[in-house]
Amino acid sequence: MELSDELYDRIEELSETGNEAMESEDYAKAISCFQEALDILPEPKEDWEAYLWLTGSIGDAHFMMGNYGKSLGVFRKCYNIGETDNPFILLRLGENYLEMEDETNATEFLLRAYMLEGEKIFKEDWKYFQWLSGHVNLKQK
Repeated sequence: MELSDELYDRIEELSETGNEAMESEDYAKAISCFQEALDILPEPKEDWEAYLWLTGSIGDAHFMMGNYGKSLGVFRKCYNIGETDNPFILLRLGENYLEMEDETNATEFLLRAYMLEGEKIFKEDWKYFQWLSGHVNLKQK
């Protein structure tokens, strides 16, 4: 299955506008662009590669806005469609759980992200690595 050139170009255009909005911290605009791109994906949407990165981008924008409940819901969708080994999705799940004071799930998902990518996965915000290392012995034997 392939998208028509016209549809692909429109999704690319909306995605680029969304990415630019993310860079300028206009997260509401970013969400709007990513959602519009998601809305024009043919059904079943989950079957398209673009679904994952558009959905993840929406979740990321919510996270950056501090909308942790919405972000968590979006990243749970990504996880539930089979993205159980995607380090970024695992990281955002763990970060959202921690922000919502669910330390059990935060530990699980932050540790899984760490196991796949190591410390570098936390480069955006070290507070999550510091929290994890204070709750789990990360030293290798």
